[in-house]
This record gives sequence, structure tokens and C-alpha cells, in this order.
Amino acid sequence: MKSIINKIVLFFVLLDNIFLPIDIGVDFRLNYLVMIIYIIYYACTHKSVNLNKKKTLLFITGLILFLIITILTAESYLLVIKQLVLISITLTFSYLLLNSYKFDYIKIFKDYILLITLAGIIVVIQFIGTKTNLTFLVDYSYLGLDTGGIRLNAPRGRFHSWFYEPSFMAYAFMPVIFIAVARLFGIGNLLSLRRSIFLIVILFMAKSTLGLLGLLLSMLVLILSKYPIYKKPIFLACLIIGLFVSSFLIYKIPAVKFRVDETYTLFTAKKVTSKEVAKTNLSTYALYSNFKITEASLKEAPLLGTGIGTYELNYDKHLNNVIPTSNWRNNFKINRQDANSLLFRMLVEIGFIGTFLLLFSIFKNRIKYNIKDNVITQNLWAINNGVLILLILRFLRQGHYTMLGFILMILIYYLSSQASKQNSSNLI
Repeated sequence: MKSIINKIVLFFVLLDNIFLPIDIGVDFRLNYLVMIIYIIYYACTHKSVNLNKKKTLLFITGLILFLIITILTAESYLLVIKQLVLISITLTFSYLLLNSYKFDYIKIFKDYILLITLAGIIVVIQFIGTKTNLTFLVDYSYLGLDTGGIRLNAPRGRFHSWFYEPSFMAYAFMPVIFIAVARLFGIGNLLSLRRSIFLIVILFMAKSTLGLLGLLLSMLVLILSKYPIYKKPIFLACLIIGLFVSSFLIYKIPAVKFRVDETYTLFTAKKVTSKEVAKTNLSTYALYSNFKITEASLKEAPLLGTGIGTYELNYDKHLNNVIPTSNWRNNFKINRQDANSLLFRMLVEIGFIGTFLLLFSIFKNRIKYNIKDNVITQNLWAINNGVLILLILRFLRQGHYTMLGFILMILIYYLSSQASKQNSSNLI
């Protein structure tokens, strides 16, 4: 029974585009309600929570220091409190879910892979729906899901299952895609070769620039980890040529090419005019406008930022000063709350110091590949590095702290690193 509940709850982590008509200052998603119910359920059915006293003490100490800094620097305590409450609920839920799995990261990822496979099957159903003109197989808004522009994307060959848009599907898929590529390289056994190929093909059907970038990064990490190319120049030459050819082929995909071209044009322009902003695509405008807002905000509060959750204040303050008047600027506030990039948002909200400490922690907790690792450690390595690729993509695009189980993935990233160290020490 517990196993079934865990799978259902994990599914709702990925089902974050159903919104409830509850006005509390944030978009209240159905999965937030599921998290709260799960926390109550856990408190009623479990006798204890497994906590490491030393790490818990360090976490509490860090939290207190963070709160002190926030109190001294925050421009809006209300926004800070709102964001901290949301993060606290998600963090508590994520830890309790892992505790319910007895911190078996391989088991939770087997369930996660099952759900991603289901999402891949739905992409196939959507493809069939477009060929047979059966709209109900493509657009699931009648189920309460906000599937964004699926009716426009699907006829153009871009599918994103039940997720809001192709990039969101790419975020959900990325840790599993890394595991799939690792399996093709003979590392780990979480996926079969057949399912690995299937999921990689599904990723291509999303035609997400970020998803394809994540695939390239996965291949790069795997090649650099498994093969000592620095000792064999021929391997390095083949890698460079291979990456160049792969990048060029991906760039030639029309859905990717026009985004890359317009982004390059906008960022390299000496002076961006209203005309240039107006003719660019929405994705490029979102990236460029939030970059300029981040740039302006850092000039005012570079070291400690303006407080977690306060990006929207900086957006409202700087938008009209850094972006010329245009249809996009005048009628849309794109990524006003999440900065379109986790890196942009962190720089603004916690400054250079906080961002550096977080990036250092991520680098420190990456599991390094060892050819002598057993299968269990290989699987932990694949999970850990798969989440790392997800983190990189989220730093580039998508700054929402709690979307698509992001905090759960961060916990898995850190705790899998600790589990790998323990597993390695037990073998010595």
C-alpha cells in the first residue's frame, strides 16, 4: 500500500500544471495540496523520521544565518515569507517522501523512470492524435491540465505530453535521459537498452533546444568521465569533431535554429531598438529582458541580493528602463516572478556570495566516475550526474524554485553523493 501511495504522490510531483482557484498570492497548484496532505498523512502513519543529527544541526545553523541576512537585506518581508513557506512545504514533503522510500535512491528513481516512460507513451499517443485528427488525444485541457500551446505545437511536430511546454518536459526527462545515455555507454542497469533508445527518441519529438542541449551535455560528461581522452589525442579530436557535427545537426532543426539566431542577434546588437524587440520570438525576449533586469539589479545589490522571492520587485522597478517600448514589454510581464533563469534569479535574490556558495556546494557533491565502481555505485553516479545536468539547464532557463520536483531532485543530488561515499568506504 505504501509503495502505491508513493508512486501516486511522485506522479503528482510531475503533474504541476493543474491550478486550483485559491487566491493566496501565488499560483496554487494541485500538487501543493497533495504535498500538504502527504505531510499530514506521514505524520499520522509513521512513528519517526530518520535524521542525521550533525547534518541537521548544520542545516539549522545555515538556515538561521540565511534568515539573519535576509532580514537585513530584504526589500519585502511579505514576499520573502511567502517564498520561504512554499519552499518549506516542498522541502518537508520531499524529505518525508525520501524517508518513506528509506532513502533508497535507486528505488525512487525506478518509480520516477516508470512515470517518465508513461509520459513518453503519451507523446506517442499525441503523435497518433495529430495524424488522425483526434484532438482529445493531443490536448488534455478537458482534464484540467494547462498544456500551454500544445494545439499549435503538435501540428508542427513538437510534443510535450501532459507538461505545459516542451522545455518543461525536457526538465522532467533530463535525469532519466542521462541514465539512458549512460546505459548506452554500458554504465548502470536502471534502464534497458530498448527503453533508453525510446526515451531519447521521445526527447527529440519535443524539439526543445534545452532538451537537446542537455542530451549533448550528457554525452560530453559521459565521454569525459569514462574515457581518458586527455591521454589519447585521437579521442579528443574525435570528441571535438563529434560534438561539432552533433551541434550543427541540432542547430539545423528549424524549431531550434530560429531561436538560436534571434537570441544571437539580440544579445550581440550594439543598441537594441523597439523594432528589434518587437520582431523577436517570445522565448528570446524572455531571456533577454530578464538578463537586462538582472544586470541592473546587480548594480544596486551585488553581494547579498534583495532577498529570496523579491525578483518581481526588481522586474517592476527596472523593466521600463532596460527594455525599449514594444508590444512584448507593454502587454506582457514574462517570467516576472522566476526570472526565466535560476542563475538570474539567484544572483538578484541572494547575490554573488549566496550564488557562489550554492554553486560550490553543487560542485563539491558531484559523484565522480570510477571504472572500478560496482553496479550500485554506477547507478548512484548516473542519478547524481543526471540531476547535475538538470541543474545546469535550470540555471540557464527556468527559475522557479519548486516546479517539477526541483527541491526533491536537489535533495537526491546531495544525499546520493553521501550514499555513494558511504558505499565506497564500505568496499575498502
